[in-house]
Order: sequence, then C-alpha cells, then structure tokens
Amino acid sequence: MLQDRSVAQPHVQEQPFQRADDSVPLSTWTDNLRTEIASFPIASPTDVSPGGYTGPIAAYPNRSTSSITGSSEKTNSGSEETFSVPLDVSLDGFEPSADFQEVADLLQDPSFQPQVPLVASIDDLSIQDEYDVPDEQAVLCKASLPPPELGSSLLAEFLVDFNTVFPLYRPYAIANHLRICYEGGSDGSALAWASAYLVLGLAHRSRAMSTVATPQDNQMADWYLTHILPTLSGLLVAPPSLGLVQCLLGLSMLIRSSANTTPHQLFVSTALRIAQTLAYEYFNVDCQDTEHDAQDTEQQRRVFWLAFIQDTEEGILSNIPTTQRREDITTDLPDADPQDSLGAVKAAEGDWKINLFALRIRLVLLQAEAIEDVLAIKPRKATPQEMNATVDRVLTKLEAWRDNEVCKLSPAELTLLLYRADVIHILSVEASYFATIFRLRSFLILGLDPRVNPFSTQALGKLAAQKESLPFVEAQRVLDLLATTPHGETGICW
Repeated sequence: MLQDRSVAQPHVQEQPFQRADDSVPLSTWTDNLRTEIASFPIASPTDVSPGGYTGPIAAYPNRSTSSITGSSEKTNSGSEETFSVPLDVSLDGFEPSADFQEVADLLQDPSFQPQVPLVASIDDLSIQDEYDVPDEQAVLCKASLPPPELGSSLLAEFLVDFNTVFPLYRPYAIANHLRICYEGGSDGSALAWASAYLVLGLAHRSRAMSTVATPQDNQMADWYLTHILPTLSGLLVAPPSLGLVQCLLGLSMLIRSSANTTPHQLFVSTALRIAQTLAYEYFNVDCQDTEHDAQDTEQQRRVFWLAFIQDTEEGILSNIPTTQRREDITTDLPDADPQDSLGAVKAAEGDWKINLFALRIRLVLLQAEAIEDVLAIKPRKATPQEMNATVDRVLTKLEAWRDNEVCKLSPAELTLLLYRADVIHILSVEASYFATIFRLRSFLILGLDPRVNPFSTQALGKLAAQKESLPFVEAQRVLDLLATTPHGETGICW
C-alpha cells in the first residue's frame, strides 16, 4: 500500500555543479559507477525447477477428466483420493500408475492425431513466427520441462480445472503443442515456449488452490512465470495471431494469481487490441481468403469474450477506462450448448449442468453498461435525477441476472453438487457480481462521484457507518462460498 512519505526538508542553498576532481580519469569514474551498481540488491529467482518438483503427480481420480484424446471418463467413487509423492522421497524410483503411464505414452506418441478433424491445429495457434531464438536456447527450454508423466498430469488438470470454464485453448491443439515441445520439434520461438509454460504454470496454480496444496505448487507456478517474463519483448513484437492473444491472456491470469506487482491489465488490453485487429481483418471483405476462412472462428469468439471479461472486470475494480465498448462489438455470443462442452459446469453425479461461461458473458455485458452509463466520464454531465434513474435501471437488470440456476442453489448445495475447482470458478463469478453491485450502491452513497473508488481505505471507512443500501445479502453469500473452499495458506485467485 502506498503511504504518504512527504517530510519537510531543511532549506539548502543551491550551489552550481562542480566536479570534485577534474584530474581523475573518466575510466575511474566509470569503474566506480559499475562497482556501485553491482552492489545493488537484486531479487534472485525462485530456487526451484520442474525436475525437482516433489508434489502430487496424479490428478483427482473421481474427477470427470477430458483426456487429450477428447474422451470423457468419470468414476463412481465418492471420495477424493489422490496420488501423491512424499516431499522427502526421490522421484527416481517412482512408478506412475497405469492410467497416467497411458496418458504419458500418448503424449509422447509421434503418431498421435485427433480422432476427429479439427480446424484448430497447432498451426492455428500461430506458434511459428519470425522471431526465433538460437537452437541452444530451445534445448535449454526443453530441459526445463517436467518429466513426461508429470507434464501429462498437469496438462489434464489444466484442461479440466481451468480450461473447461475458462476456455482459452482447444484441448487437442494445446495437447498437440505440448507433445511437439516434448519431442524437441518446437521452433524455439518465444510464443511457443511461453504457451507451454503457461499451461504448466496455471496447472500448478490450480493445484495450489486444492485441498492437497503444497507450498511448492505456488513456487512452481512462479518459476514458470519468471521464465515467461523475459520473453515479453519477443511476444509484443510478434505478428498478431490467435496464439498471441491466448498467450497474453494466460499470462495475465498467471500474474494476477501471483504476488507479482506487474500490472496484468496491460497484457489484457494488448490482447484485446490484437483480437480487434484479427476481427477487423476477418470481416474485411478485401482480406477474406482461404486462410481466413479456415480459421477457428468459434475459438476466436471465445478468446475475444475472455479478453472482454478480464478487461471489463478490471474496470469495475480499478475505475480505469475499458478497452472495448459494447457498441463496437461485432462478434456473436458463444453457443449456449457447444459441441465440445467448453464453458459448462457439470455436476459430479447426475445430469445437471450450466454454461458458466455464457452466464459470465451476460454479467460482463451488464458490467460494461454500468461503466459506460454510470462510471465513465460522459455520464458526469447528467443531472442527479437522471443518474439515479440510470443506476436503478442497471441494478434492476443485475437482479434479473441473478435469476439463474447457479444463484438459486445455496453454497452448501453447490459444494455437494460440484467439484472443488468448479465451486472456485462459481465463487469468482459471485465475487464479480458482488463487486458490481457494491460499486453501484456505493456510488449512490458517496455523492454520485464516479472518481471515488469505494474499494479504497478511506471510502470503506465512510461506507462502514452506513446501515442501509449496501449489498449485505450478496456479501453474505460470497462469504458462505468462501467458507466452503480450502483454508490455511491456500489462496483463491481466479
């Protein structure tokens, strides 16, 4: 937190600049400066590596997992058994289970191909670009990959615990990309390795929010993050592509869920701008050709909405202008029931499911309306009566949004019905809804001034004295959901 560090300084009479000793050679001054700079403290990177990871290898066996071949399996076990390796046991003599050995073999099989023809292949991720790195660096990146059995386990957890609700990649495409990296067939570009490290880092971050989390999971996620950040110069000058947008969005999620103070919103804005560029080129009649027609428009649509969600939610929390206006959106809403079921949350038992991704898009459109009609600069010219009417209109729409199947279930019912990772994603949506309601109602209390951030310490102090008009019911629901999630040193950060 920034603090006021202004201290009255004694008056010092200004003296003209004078060099202490003109007889000292310039090289001596330079050497002294280098010595002083070398003495500055530099934060060392996390002393971990994929080869030294000693956390759990296997995913939850009772979880409905989407394998890299696209099939879905579900066990009838009601308990959450996990396969883990003790921290003091070496992995040298570890024998993975038959299930994970099969997945690992499939990941390394050169003949692995999707069982159905897909438009989104590894080439559609635009991994190849002209900013290649030397071969020796590609070999070093390959050496930084975890063992294949751990890599396949992390891939499965990424696809199930993160990518199912946050559909960043086509499962086949990202699985094929990791296989190529393990085989040493990557082109060595910054985008190629950053995409692979993002999958592994986000999988570790997801593990860190589980009931079997270890401190090493977050350390490993940060380790992959520190290996991605030096490639930013190569990413930001790479040609616009779907793969670049996906990489920047995944990077923002990895930074957002860490203790790093790097402003992740800059990567979201950049990703959204690139997505706009791709959409413009696609809808430009003069640019339409065979290459554009072959693009995976459904996945592009999903990725655009993911960027719009992150950008708009950040505007609600930080009061910064959004990158994309609603009236400039030309893409359609994603399918409510897509063929690959990405975006859907399913019950652990039974047939109950809901498309949480589509539900979140409906919410973010209302958040965008709140920003543009209430919190932006243009509405400040409205009269207090007009502003109160606008806020009431948006609040009414938000209340109507709450009339959905997820919000009708209590936190206890959601905990019994869904898997742990899905409950955390629902918690993220509920928290986003609460932040929007809180922001609008605080706006009415704090004098209709959109420049006041109600999440600041000073504003919270004023709001604490209020006994009415604040969303206490919504706050209680978020707290009840938090009570059902893992506690202790486990962080909830989606």
